[in-house]
Amino acid sequence: MLLSEVSKGRENNLNFIRFVSAILVIYSHSFPFSLGDGNSDILSAFSKGDMTFGGLAVSVFFLFGGFLIAKSVQRLKKAGPYFKARISRIFPALFVVVALCALVLGPIVTTLSLKEYYTNPGTYKYLLNSVLVLVHDLPGVFTENIYNSTVNGPLWTLPVEFLCYIACFIVYKLGLLTEKKMKWTIPMVIVGYIGVWYIFRNNSLIFSAVRPALLFYIGMLCYVYREKITLKLSIAILSLLGFMISCILGVLNITVYFCLPYVLLYLAFGTKKKLSEFGKKAELSYGMYLFGCPLQQTVTMLFGGSMNPIVNLLIVFPIDIVLAYILYILVDKPVMKLMQKSDSNK
Repeated sequence: MLLSEVSKGRENNLNFIRFVSAILVIYSHSFPFSLGDGNSDILSAFSKGDMTFGGLAVSVFFLFGGFLIAKSVQRLKKAGPYFKARISRIFPALFVVVALCALVLGPIVTTLSLKEYYTNPGTYKYLLNSVLVLVHDLPGVFTENIYNSTVNGPLWTLPVEFLCYIACFIVYKLGLLTEKKMKWTIPMVIVGYIGVWYIFRNNSLIFSAVRPALLFYIGMLCYVYREKITLKLSIAILSLLGFMISCILGVLNITVYFCLPYVLLYLAFGTKKKLSEFGKKAELSYGMYLFGCPLQQTVTMLFGGSMNPIVNLLIVFPIDIVLAYILYILVDKPVMKLMQKSDSNK
């Protein structure tokens, strides 16, 4: 079956895959948050440190992000509608979660007095996260946890994601988002990747952003060449085996771009039975992603600063789902309705 045929409508497993990925982020983070830096999940050990389940989840989000955003930019065409859609998806929920962390959670768990907390510039500096300026700490918050005092570390992916949105729009406006021209971007991206690796190979923070950005680009490629991609179970199995062998050999940093995308595309669009109704009434993965880290750090703090990671996961998981659902009902859903109303009035 051609990818172009099975990805046209809403019959897919995307919401379910994103939901599972959000759970994997919580699972992966439970180890360092509960036991300290240097402790990782089983995939990290299996892949010789090349990838954690959290990294796998981020890869999922970015690959499908590239695929769907390329589709969106071709549909919306103009900068106004395109960036309006992107901004409404990311920022309202982000602003609410950042504000809740700074103005509600922070005062409750800080080791400072309320006066010291609210008069500390760091409290309000944290609000910069809502406009993608990363500030990881709040005054006196989680300072005694075994990992560190980071309140919401996963927010680092959002500036990378928004830069990918900008890049996708530029590629579209340059007329490159077509089968005829997109292929010429491949050598440029390869050269750019090698250059970034050479310059920043010792800077794990910067280089960690390269993998999701490149997978976003591969997602764009898959959308552009969807008429030429055939989804077969046999190829998906071979790709999965390639992924697993790469883990054992410790070369996943190279082969992930060849093995993982096909597996994910098949799981999303190629299966006979699809969980297309999953998450139809409430898409929770983004809210779970936003709330996960502050919840895990809070639970760890309540257990004295360190704990069993599986216990952390089991406590956080149901709370995370409830908070994500409330966020969807009170923020995401009204924003979507407002957007639809705005578009219908034009």
